[in-house]
Amino acid sequence: MTSAIFGRIQLQHLPVNNLIQWGDHLCIEHPTIDIQHKAIFDLGTKVHENWRAGGSLDVLRPAVDKLANLLQAHFSYEERMLSDIGYADLTEHAAEHSGMLDELQVIQENFKNFAGDQRIRGGSVMAPGWPVMQLVLGFTVGHVATSDMSYYQALKASRAVPVVTA
Repeated sequence: MTSAIFGRIQLQHLPVNNLIQWGDHLCIEHPTIDIQHKAIFDLGTKVHENWRAGGSLDVLRPAVDKLANLLQAHFSYEERMLSDIGYADLTEHAAEHSGMLDELQVIQENFKNFAGDQRIRGGSVMAPGWPVMQLVLGFTVGHVATSDMSYYQALKASRAVPVVTA
């Protein structure tokens, strides 16, 4: 038996949905942000699955660019919302966003560096689809499930309506 990164199957050969499922456990009860988070997860998962299947770069490049646009729009929206509620840890949260956007920029560059019609199988951790999987997992497990959940109470408190007694 050969050794592998994740049990008997190398991690890059697994669908993202085998590692994490989208569900209520990742929702912060803000409809717009929850919809954006799911859209980012779904698109990132689709990019990774297309890469695993040997998808054409002509299909993968625009999808990664769309993912970058989705992330940028989401992060801007989220940072404005957090600023509006006076979230104390906004600077640190925005720094995480910046780091993920930097990672995605490197991924976009990697996709641009591959030949135009080259097909990329999901077997090499050097191929640009592997970092997409890492980004999706980092976004969901690392960011949404931890950092975004850390502002949940502040967001919930900002929506609370004070009770007025006569």
